[in-house]
Amino acid sequence: MLFILGLLACADNGPDIYEACESADTCEVPEDQTAECVDDAGQGFCTWACTTNADCNAPDDYHWTFECAPFESSKGSHCFPACDGAEDPDEPECPPGYSCRSTGGGSENEKVCYPS
Repeated sequence: MLFILGLLACADNGPDIYEACESADTCEVPEDQTAECVDDAGQGFCTWACTTNADCNAPDDYHWTFECAPFESSKGSHCFPACDGAEDPDEPECPPGYSCRSTGGGSENEKVCYPS
């Protein structure tokens, strides 16, 4: 499956999510969070570590809620924008350029917005 990393969310939807990375040092995440560069088929994307949904406060001015879930075979759990997580019920299920997909995280699998 080919994922396009580094897609920009529209300016009115808040900051970029899933910015492409080679290491966590280049990732911008909400203050007081631990940046992670998660590998997806040889390409990395930025997110941050979590243990519960409470660790996934959305970045400032972002209109979707985030949830904590494991990603495929990566260690630990990470924060992802939730499908149907828009604050406004008239908003689409995911930001423009993203679609709802499974994290593939086994029994703790969640549906999240991911680049289409």
